Amino acid sequence: MNKILYNIIWLIFDKFFILFLQFVVGVKIANYYGADLYGKYSYAISLVAFSEIFFELMNPRVIKKFYTEDSYNNIVYNISFFRNIMAFLLFFVPIILKLFFTIDNLLFYMLLLICFDNILNSTTFGIENFFEYKLESKRIVVSNNIVKTISYILQYICMILNMEILIIPITRCFGSIIRVFILKHQYKVNYLKNSKELKKKFDKNLILKIIDESKFLWISFVAFLIYTQIDKIMINYYLGEKEVGIYTVGVQLSSILAILIGPIQNSVFPKMLELYRKDYKKYYNFYLLSNTVITQLYLVLTVLSIITLKYLFRYVYSDEYLPAMNVYNILAFSVFVKAIGALQTSHVTIKNIVKKSFYKTLVGLILNIILNNILIPKYGINGAALATLLTQFFVLIFLDFFIKEYREHAFIQLKSFNSFYLLKMFKNRRV
Repeated sequence: MNKILYNIIWLIFDKFFILFLQFVVGVKIANYYGADLYGKYSYAISLVAFSEIFFELMNPRVIKKFYTEDSYNNIVYNISFFRNIMAFLLFFVPIILKLFFTIDNLLFYMLLLICFDNILNSTTFGIENFFEYKLESKRIVVSNNIVKTISYILQYICMILNMEILIIPITRCFGSIIRVFILKHQYKVNYLKNSKELKKKFDKNLILKIIDESKFLWISFVAFLIYTQIDKIMINYYLGEKEVGIYTVGVQLSSILAILIGPIQNSVFPKMLELYRKDYKKYYNFYLLSNTVITQLYLVLTVLSIITLKYLFRYVYSDEYLPAMNVYNILAFSVFVKAIGALQTSHVTIKNIVKKSFYKTLVGLILNIILNNILIPKYGINGAALATLLTQFFVLIFLDFFIKEYREHAFIQLKSFNSFYLLKMFKNRRV
């Protein structure tokens, strides 16, 4: 348990450090370039985000089930190789689009640079996944913080020198190059001391096996990615790039609230997997305790964040971003819903009951597109946020009560609202 908490603390530190840099530099950049240019950059990121459809053919949680003391290096190499090939092929997509469709030059160059950054990030994916499995996220955090510090300093200098917004993805790529060298060095020093382990072997069967076990999670992820990114695409279609920039600020603020979810998911998963293999009762109690802690924590954080933002927003962002406050107020509850269901993907992966996740997410995708089409023209960017909240609630909470295999974690999520139950669990653990 101490190792889990230690790992969570390092991951949270990473999030808060990057958050600090975003407020010191990132906000200045958004204010400096304005909602129009910043909206174009955000739109480019949303388009490239769909590349995750190909990367997620090998689910990170499924990969962790294959690690052994003897085979970890082979797995690290093969999953990194697979993602690298995907990223390399996707790099040519903007070029092909430029040849056949009308894309302005600034957007085109942004897309190319962000796709190149994808190639750099995929190079170390296997190493990062393995470090997460070993609960050694400290290694990832150190490299991230070094790189982000360098990147944001360069961005700030370039902003002072009145350079174009294209410098942001350029510095992002430069930072990723440094990150590749740091992570590869750490992995080599700590896990490849024996020269024999340096041998790399392409294992098609391993890749296909992981892909096969990931297929339902992948289909679910594809649908989930579409309905979490489609809002910016539809905002751009109905309202324009400026509104995308304003909406992005609201989304970024909501990602700050969600800062704890990822670290908890990554750190708790190995423990859940261990307990499931040993004692299901202990696994169930650990799952219930963890989910209850997350739910109660986010219930408080959601309310406090809305109150705090009301007084601090004007001191951080320029007035043209003021509509982002209402976007955040809605998305904050969406984050709360996400926190309630934070561990359900880990649960269905461990129990190998992921098949019906596809149907859940497919329903969510269709619902989200319908809601966006109805609510964006009527309520603008607030409508997009509302569509996200309603979809998240329906998919992550409501629908599970009607699926037999998922009813167990649906009731766990329901029990997680009981504050007295949390106190009782802690009391029993002390006894």
